[in-house]
Amino acid sequence: MKTKNEIISALAHNGEERMLLAQLFDKEQTCMQRGYLTHTRFLDLNERALCTEAIRQMGASGHALIWGGYDDAERAVAVFYPDYLDESSARETAPLVLLRAHKNEGDALMHRDYLGALMGLQIERDTVGDILVHEEGADLIVMEDMAEFLLLHYDKAGRKRITVTQEPLDSRKSAAVEEKTGSGSVSSPRLDSVTALVFGLSRTEAQARIARGLVFLNNAPCMKDEKNVSEGDRLTLRGIGRAKIDSIGGTSRKGRIFVHYVKTC
Repeated sequence: MKTKNEIISALAHNGEERMLLAQLFDKEQTCMQRGYLTHTRFLDLNERALCTEAIRQMGASGHALIWGGYDDAERAVAVFYPDYLDESSARETAPLVLLRAHKNEGDALMHRDYLGALMGLQIERDTVGDILVHEEGADLIVMEDMAEFLLLHYDKAGRKRITVTQEPLDSRKSAAVEEKTGSGSVSSPRLDSVTALVFGLSRTEAQARIARGLVFLNNAPCMKDEKNVSEGDRLTLRGIGRAKIDSIGGTSRKGRIFVHYVKTC
C-alpha cells in the first residue's frame, strides 16, 4: 500500500489540494487511534472526487463514507467511523443539521439570494452543504456547529425577511427544479457524445468542457472523452445543469444508438 506522502504527491495538483489531503489523513488516523467519528467540512464536487480516490488508495473505504445529508447530495463531507458503528449509524451520527428558511408568500428568492446572504454573514462556504430552494423557501444542510449562529442571525435573503427553523434531517424538502425529458441518438455512448446530446452542445464544445474538468460523471470529474456512459448514470455540467440517463439502447437504421434522459436545470 502506498504511503501517505506517496498518495498526496500522486493526487494533489496544488497546495490547497495537498492541505486537504493531509487533513483527510489526519481525520482517518484520529478515528482509528481514538475510536470516534471524524469528518471533514463540506467538499465540492472536485474535492469530494479527490478525497474519494485518496480514501480508496489509503485502504479506508470500509470505514469511510461521503455524505451530504441525503442521497444524491452534491456537496458532502467525508466521514470516518470506528468499528462499533456501521455506515447507517455513521450517517445518523454525522454532525449535519437541516435548517429551513421560510420566506413570505409572494417573495421570489433564488439560490443565489440565500447563498449571498450567508456569505454576507461571513460564513465559510465549507460549513454549508446543499441549498434546496422550494416553494416555501429553502432547506439548507449545514454543519452542526453553525446551526445556532444561523438560527440567531440568518434573517434576510435577497433583502427579503426570512425566518429559520431547525428540522429533522429526514424531513428535507426536494428542490423545486424544472425537469425535461429528452431523447436522441449518438454515434457511440462515449462521454463527449452523450454530453453534447444532453446539454445541446457540439461535440467539440463538449470535449472542451470535459478537458476543463467541468463534466462530472456520477459526481466525479471525468476528463476522458472516450469513457462510456451507462444507463442510470448521472451527468453534471458545471454552470448548466444535471441529467440522469434513463436508458441507452436500440439503434437507428444508420446504426446510431438511442439515448433517453431526464435533465434538470
